Amino acid sequence: MIGLSLQHDSRARSSKARLLALFLGFSVFIHGLYYPQEWLLFGFVLSAYALWVHLPKRSDLGLKKPFAFGQTDYLFLGLLFFSLVGILHPVRLVDGLLEALQWGILWLVYRLGIQISSDETVKKQLMQYIEWLAVGIALIGWLPWVSKVGGRLSSVFGYPNAAAAFLGAVLLIHPRRRLIFIWLAISLLGTGSRGAVGLFLIVFIGRLWIGRTFQSKVTGRINYFKGMVRLLVGGAGTALMLCYYRPAWENLTAWGFSTSSWQERLIYFKDGLKLAWNSGGLPQAGGWWAFPTVQTFPYWTADPHSGFIHILLNQGVPGLMGVGIWGGLVLAQAWMTWRNNRMPANSRLELEESKTRLQVCSALIFLVLHSLVDADFSFGALGSLFWLLFGSLQIGNDPFKTNFSKPNQLLYSVGKMGILGLSLTVFLSCGAGLLKPALLKSAQIWNAQAVQYGEQNPNKSSELWGRSLKWDQTQIEARREVAEYLLQTGNLEAGLESVKEVLSWQPFELGAYEWGQSVVWDAAEVYRQEHPETVMLLYRWVENVPGTIEGRLVNLNSSERRLWQGHKNFLPSQHIQLLAEYARQRQLTQLLP
Repeated sequence: MIGLSLQHDSRARSSKARLLALFLGFSVFIHGLYYPQEWLLFGFVLSAYALWVHLPKRSDLGLKKPFAFGQTDYLFLGLLFFSLVGILHPVRLVDGLLEALQWGILWLVYRLGIQISSDETVKKQLMQYIEWLAVGIALIGWLPWVSKVGGRLSSVFGYPNAAAAFLGAVLLIHPRRRLIFIWLAISLLGTGSRGAVGLFLIVFIGRLWIGRTFQSKVTGRINYFKGMVRLLVGGAGTALMLCYYRPAWENLTAWGFSTSSWQERLIYFKDGLKLAWNSGGLPQAGGWWAFPTVQTFPYWTADPHSGFIHILLNQGVPGLMGVGIWGGLVLAQAWMTWRNNRMPANSRLELEESKTRLQVCSALIFLVLHSLVDADFSFGALGSLFWLLFGSLQIGNDPFKTNFSKPNQLLYSVGKMGILGLSLTVFLSCGAGLLKPALLKSAQIWNAQAVQYGEQNPNKSSELWGRSLKWDQTQIEARREVAEYLLQTGNLEAGLESVKEVLSWQPFELGAYEWGQSVVWDAAEVYRQEHPETVMLLYRWVENVPGTIEGRLVNLNSSERRLWQGHKNFLPSQHIQLLAEYARQRQLTQLLP
């Protein structure tokens, strides 16, 4: 009976590790969990599993008494709340809903990590599965028919730096087999990611030094020197290989903050801070999508390439402060743990546990540092990896320092109901999004209805355009329709402001200036006799369009001119100059009442 019980327990542990690895692999192989539909599919499956294990007589999803709600759970709750607050004044409302849903999904991943935190066997098995998952990612990336972005290995992520972040984190977990370590190191260099390689070396060397301080009395310094020799041999071998793989090697060796990649990131960070300032530091759903309104030269990117800026814009200053306080508490706890464990290990088992914790901590530090300068956590697979590893490191800690007191039992029950409610909410939300994709495209539906009403019911059409813009401010066509409607109905000043808003979203599109100048000119000609004073304002604006275009070039600095190679061609077209001249002449001949 005892043997059967032990065998059953061993199978259950192996099954749990395989299941967690399967969830992580699923998130990786659907483009790293980047697109909304992929988030919905992953969240639906994950929340269904969470509901299943939450049934009576099953696991409590990491909510045993030593693992009741803690500071990380409150962080997730705060980020989810501020994501929903951002819906009150959104740039893209659907992004706020998706952002809240993503934090809920990652919260469930974190609780799954906590579920295995007290089982070293399951954690060891999970690390092995993650290691082989990284091998598969690297192998797929090197296949000749898999596209390489800019000649750099990107694998299933479709983005080299995201693949580099995953491979770097797994390398810091430290694969046991040397061949796998070298293979993953070569693949990391194949991504050509300077930030990932540089941060990996810094964290890896730092880990070797820390490991030496608390292992020296047990194992001597041989492990330190072995690590350094392995690093040098692997570096020499991969450098020789990359000599024959020019695109990644050239990008990898282009160090320095003067490179275009670093300059572009600095521009993104600066514009992100401008957007946060303009919003008063309040949460805004899809806040980054307003970047065209503050950019000083033309670029397009769906992400600010910084987790810091991402949270600042979407969850606002309150969300960023919450992350900062949580990070400070985690670092303080890590420092106390490291200081208390500096004594030599009493057994090989304790030594192995300390080494594993150090390796996982170094992987987490690497992911956090890299996310500050790239779009890491926009890929849900990297976020899932981080929170799964972080949850597995947690140590049971009773908030009330009493194991079986009534307050502790109450907290346990509340936490259990909270996780059940979260799982059910994520399940229903993801299911609704998958069954009715139109729910995420309400703005397009309202636009189509506004076009149908058209001239039959212009007031209803205008109402629908306005509702659509409240849902998604980035819609240029909807803004143009509103501006044209206002000008055509004689609401000239409001129409002119709407035209200006369109140009604020397309500040470097000459076609947008031609459109705006044309519709304002047409309105001025139609209402020339009816509203002569207001028409003079329109003519004056039409005349000043060439100066507005030229003024955008005057404010460019040298680095922005270098990044925008086509700035010399950003000049008023003949059409714009001709209408400006006509408007000047109209002002001279316009008769005032």
